[in-house]
Amino acid sequence: MKTQAIRNSYSVIAKKYAKIGEKIKDKTGKERGKVRLTQSSLLLMVAISANTDNYIFPILETDNPGTTQAEEIRLNQNDEFISYEVGYYLVADGVSDGGFDGEIGKSFWTYAPIELDGSFGQLAKAWNAILSIEVNKISRLERWDLKKHNVIPRTQYANAFAAADFTRPATQPSIDFSTDGTYPMQPMLTLSGAKKNLIEIELLGGAIVATAAGVWTLPDTDTMTYTATRLALTFRGLLGQNASVFQ
Repeated sequence: MKTQAIRNSYSVIAKKYAKIGEKIKDKTGKERGKVRLTQSSLLLMVAISANTDNYIFPILETDNPGTTQAEEIRLNQNDEFISYEVGYYLVADGVSDGGFDGEIGKSFWTYAPIELDGSFGQLAKAWNAILSIEVNKISRLERWDLKKHNVIPRTQYANAFAAADFTRPATQPSIDFSTDGTYPMQPMLTLSGAKKNLIEIELLGGAIVATAAGVWTLPDTDTMTYTATRLALTFRGLLGQNASVFQ
């Protein structure tokens, strides 16, 4: 979303929160607190299962306690989130098999990198899917096409057959996470920490394999094993801190 559009949206939303607060104060005579409006993000993840074509994404910090991934950013029960764009990714764990053995964290992909291993081709169906969102049992997003989040970059992983050729300008996908895999939401979507949110993805092509793994040869001839095991949704927008007091 363009900076000017964000600035305009911030101004409009801040005024609406202020107006709601004044109405509540007039009726009750009590100050309900002011909403602090800031730019923020949500990052939600679920594990891929070979037994389902339907995924529910936990959104609140209190949803499924103990299962939150380290990279996740969930919504506090006291807050609201107004999203102006959504992103969708395949998530893989990377483990070095060479000079710096150990896990290096998660990689977010906008495509299934079959150049690493043909098994990833089975995960390409993850983008043949739809996203639906309900807030308080009211449909706010209906059958959102996730194929438009499928971005295959011109620069991709150097495959195993090109391991000896490191004269090329890059050996990793040229993905820009500020734009690739994301799409603007108009009208903007409001998720509430005080209400029941249902965020659901349906795979139209049926269930996909739970894991796929591939090996990437690094320029120093070490190798990295990537294992794709999760799906992720990102929401970027405005966080209304303490906004749930108005619910």
